[in-house]
Amino acid sequence: MKDNFGRHSIMKESSKFRTLTALALGLILAGTVSAQSVSGRKTLVVNGRSAEGAVTQIDGRSCMDVETFARVTNATVSFESGRVILTLPAAGAAAKPERVQQGFSKDFAKAGIAQVAAMQEWKGAIASAIRFGIAAGTWLAPWLQEFRSRAEGSLNQTAVAAKSESEQKALQLLKNEFASLAEWDSNTQAAIRSLNAEQALDPAAAQNDPLRTKISECSTSLSAMLVAGEFTDSPSCH
Repeated sequence: MKDNFGRHSIMKESSKFRTLTALALGLILAGTVSAQSVSGRKTLVVNGRSAEGAVTQIDGRSCMDVETFARVTNATVSFESGRVILTLPAAGAAAKPERVQQGFSKDFAKAGIAQVAAMQEWKGAIASAIRFGIAAGTWLAPWLQEFRSRAEGSLNQTAVAAKSESEQKALQLLKNEFASLAEWDSNTQAAIRSLNAEQALDPAAAQNDPLRTKISECSTSLSAMLVAGEFTDSPSCH
């Protein structure tokens, strides 16, 4: 009876000891955490990529989860006994800086192509006047002037759209082509006005006109340049 009582007392004391030990450990851990100065979480931003709430300030130090850091930096992380291995991406795999546009803007290319088309129509009208022109008539000058006005209006719109240095250079070539067409137009009208009623211009001779050849070659170069979207000089446009 006495032995049973003794064992009961020992078990009771052991249970009390375990309870007090657990309570003491809890107080120690609570004291450790409360002793640290923990502030609010902050967002981590790396090369434009962000992770909200990834950084925590503890006693003035910035702390964060290594896996979160690896995700934001596109790194890989692995865990081994006693160490954490973090592998950052190679320099070539890093995000490339945004490429600065060197070519024509969409507005300029669109306006330039429209101008080339207007000058092609003007060129076709001059060629028709040569092919069918007989002596000077009141119809010729107003008819050709209409095509010239369209090309000139288109040229003005292209000039407004020209912003960069390369666009200004391309604009000058377009102006040169316009000037060549204006010269050919004037020469054609003067030749037709000089004819007698029975005379007509020789289309074959006009076909071999060096100025007409220059205009055709420049027009081809301008079209190719504008479609490519980058300035390319052409001797035929000077």
